[in-house]
Amino acid sequence: MKVTGYYPIFYTDNIEAEIKRLTEDLGFFVKHRPNIVMLDYAVLENESKNRVDLVCSHFPADSFKNGFLGMRVNVDDFDEGVSYFNKQGYTLFGERHETGSFVAALLTRNDGTYTVLFQHKK
Repeated sequence: MKVTGYYPIFYTDNIEAEIKRLTEDLGFFVKHRPNIVMLDYAVLENESKNRVDLVCSHFPADSFKNGFLGMRVNVDDFDEGVSYFNKQGYTLFGERHETGSFVAALLTRNDGTYTVLFQHKK
């Protein structure tokens, strides 16, 4: 498995306000708005190619707090990535999400850390 990128993910209860803040105040632009069931998700990028992800969950049982949620890890092989992170103590949180262009899942560990595993399909 090859890791192709790491990006911080921030949880927000108002994704549009947070997008506005990051674009107007910090110079980011929206690169992607993937369609994921029960989530608002945005990938923002700046001129230097730095990225940050924002997520807002609409799952009734989610109790995330605003602020840093974890890291997004882009990999070239999703199943190998799951296996690798399972060995690190991570388990699937919720369900795997797959579209024609990507597969992604939120992983969690007992210490409360989260990782979004993400593979772009080519």
